[in-house]
Amino acid sequence: MVYVGGVVAVQRRSVLLGLALAPFWGTRAMAAARRVVAIGPGALRMVAYLGATDLLVGCEDVERRLPNASTYRLALPQRVRTLPSLGPGGPGRLPDLEQLLAVHPDLAVSVALDAQQVQALSQRAGIPALSLSFGETGILREDTVVDAWRRLGAALGREHRAAELAAFFQASIAELQSRLRGQPRVPTYLGGVSLSGSHGIASTQAGHLPLVWAGARNLADQTGRSGHLFLDREQLLAWDPTVLFIDGGGLPGIVAEYARDPALYQRLRAVRERRVYLTLPFNAYNANVENALANAWFMAKVLHPQALATLHIEAKAGEILRGFLGADLLPALAKLGYGQGLLDLASGRWTPLSA
Repeated sequence: MVYVGGVVAVQRRSVLLGLALAPFWGTRAMAAARRVVAIGPGALRMVAYLGATDLLVGCEDVERRLPNASTYRLALPQRVRTLPSLGPGGPGRLPDLEQLLAVHPDLAVSVALDAQQVQALSQRAGIPALSLSFGETGILREDTVVDAWRRLGAALGREHRAAELAAFFQASIAELQSRLRGQPRVPTYLGGVSLSGSHGIASTQAGHLPLVWAGARNLADQTGRSGHLFLDREQLLAWDPTVLFIDGGGLPGIVAEYARDPALYQRLRAVRERRVYLTLPFNAYNANVENALANAWFMAKVLHPQALATLHIEAKAGEILRGFLGADLLPALAKLGYGQGLLDLASGRWTPLSA
């Protein structure tokens, strides 16, 4: 017997399934999980991508929040929001163990928990734990996320869906790169990138994968750093990008920032020449992978209009959202103020490229 969280629970077999033990699930030696909980930033997103929300038996409180910039939450069945609580949730926070045991899961899918936390979850609650990753904090890694889908698919008996999603994702990237072959990389800046909250124009990301896919030369890469960073405004003015992308997660703060100091923005050539564009939120309780891919196509359309002259960007974004989440969520995102298009900083309004 083990005393956990104020209740006495029968100690179930403890299995720690970290990255090193991923092949264990692939052997099918253990039956696919049928009662699942998702813990940490992006865990529920992973389950949603694989169309496995029917297996969930509990939900972090943070996942019930609407409206927000986490696209997958718009596609969640209503039953997910009414599931028993696992506690507040949040980066690096373990669930309430008493509430966790009360829903009797046979697998905990976790993201952004360190090895010690995953071990504590597995050993103290007696629940097998599968640790997944999108990449380093705030950075999306293509190979890492594809591996996570395949491992989760094996654990949930959704191997076919995992393979289908990986093939869709990689084929879209390959198609975009093929269409951009031979195109020069255009100097570009992305501002307003969210990480642990929304931020202003100085918040950016070096090594931003959608900009790589889009054939851009990310000016933030010139810092020699990797991942999220706050850029000195004078450096941004010195670079004076001809194209400025604004991440949707930071839009409210950037509109407020512009209202306080429009002169700063007007010193930028991209602002004066009306080459400021809004993208879908990249980070929101970890990376929105579907938004990242849709943004890459959108950015490429802006940067390389001749190479993508026949591309209808709304249709492509809708196709990507359906491929990941089973529905074109662009209309729902637009109602929340999110989208892809030419941005007017004074009003905060954006216009689709096709308009």
